[in-house]
Amino acid sequence: MNFQADLGAASVEAKMDGAKDAHKWNFDGGVTYGWSDKTGIQYGYHGLNTKHLDTDMHELNLVRSLNKNVAVYGGYARIHNHDAGGTNNIAQAGVIGKTNLGSKVEVYGKAGVGTKNTTVLEAGLGYKVNEDWDINAGYRYINTKANEDHNVSFQGPVVGLSYRFGGHKIRSSCIYSSTSSCIHSGSSSNSRSACI
Repeated sequence: MNFQADLGAASVEAKMDGAKDAHKWNFDGGVTYGWSDKTGIQYGYHGLNTKHLDTDMHELNLVRSLNKNVAVYGGYARIHNHDAGGTNNIAQAGVIGKTNLGSKVEVYGKAGVGTKNTTVLEAGLGYKVNEDWDINAGYRYINTKANEDHNVSFQGPVVGLSYRFGGHKIRSSCIYSSTSSCIHSGSSSNSRSACI
């Protein structure tokens, strides 16, 4: 069993055509399952609610590690505005990268593009608490089509906590989640640090 659970929060502000809607804290989370040495599947939920908008994003991606610092992903995202009933069904692809700043701290970044004029950018820092737990903090920007004339952006700080089930007992290539940590898949025994 090699999977990771991510739980967190995001303070989201929406912007469209020069207008802003105030920040509101939202639930953020997901699960990544590594089924081979370099490949995994990832589900993510991002609350995009602001003071006056009720919006969320679900995404399902196939993630492939290219090396210990870079992974690519592709899949499907759904951004739904519950107030107006509008939904963007998005085919997306992107890259996730990270590098160590020391034995316990790393910097990560994610950049993706998709249909419906969608762009996803995220960057931040992660801290390895122990072999199972990581904490992270960063900033996320999501921009997508709101109507025929305008895009809407959702942006703000994100914080999170990741727990790996079985990941610390095995070693191989990393499967990256959208947070700074990685899932391991393979059969040999060693610590997580060999993968970073």
